[in-house]
Order: sequence, then C-alpha cells, then structure tokens
Amino acid sequence: MFFRFIGIALIVLLSGCSALKDTMDVRKPTASVTGVSVKSVSTKSMTLLVEVKVNNPNSFDLKTAGVDLDLLLNEHKVVKINQPDVNLSLPAEGSNSMRLPVTLMFDQILESVGGLPDKNGLKYVVKGAVVINLPVLGDFDVPVDYSGALSMPKKLDMFF
Repeated sequence: MFFRFIGIALIVLLSGCSALKDTMDVRKPTASVTGVSVKSVSTKSMTLLVEVKVNNPNSFDLKTAGVDLDLLLNEHKVVKINQPDVNLSLPAEGSNSMRLPVTLMFDQILESVGGLPDKNGLKYVVKGAVVINLPVLGDFDVPVDYSGALSMPKKLDMFF
C-alpha cells in the first residue's frame, strides 16, 4: 500500500513538473540602444543621453536589475555606465525604454582619444549588458552592442 502511494505521488509530481515547464515557457528578453543624443553642451563638458530599449516577449511582467555598459569614443573606453539600481518595469509582451545621462568633460575626451582624428564627429560604441530579473531563475545579462557617430558642435554653434 505504501509503495502504491509513493508511485502515484511520483507520477502526479512528474506530470505537474511537465505542466509547469509548459506554462513557464520563458523566452529571453532583448535589449538595444536606440540612440545616443547630445543633451547639453557647455564650454567644459558635454552630456549625452543613451537610450536603451528592452523588449519582453514573455506572457508575464519582468523588471530590470541594473545596467552595465561601456562607452567607447573613437575605439577608446571613456566611461563605464554601471547602475545596479536601475529598476525598469517590462510589461508582458511589451517593451520599455530608459535614458541614461552621461557627462563627459572635454579634457577627458581629448586625453582619452588623443585628440579628434575626425574634426566633424566622434565615432562611438556602446556595449555591455542590461540585467534582467527572472522570477525563480534569478538575474541574467542581456547583451547590448551599438555603434554610431556624433557630430561635434562647432565653436560658433555653441554660442548662438
């Protein structure tokens, strides 16, 4: 009698795990940088906005658990954007965006990239990961890799 009960309990448990697996069809979210824009420019610094969009293909809501990105200018790492407290809600089968401000001092830029080889702009790369919190499974990284070019304001443009 005891073994029969154990056998039935084992069958129910295993079939429950299979049903749970089917309902917990977890798909990996995606993240991308949708743009980098100049927010403000002064005589000493430039503030950029890095816009990151995260898509959630799952049938349940998720949240981000942080951002860890590197900003490279003309192939030189200039800034690390490490914000472990970024908590962005991701609706089920939807997306959400965040804007991350980054302030760069002009002397820091010039020192890091050794001058401006292209006087008209800066080539940039944003790479790293957005950390997503999955219930039960824990945190995992969603890679981000994006490149583009920023046009540099001319001296006269900054004052008019």
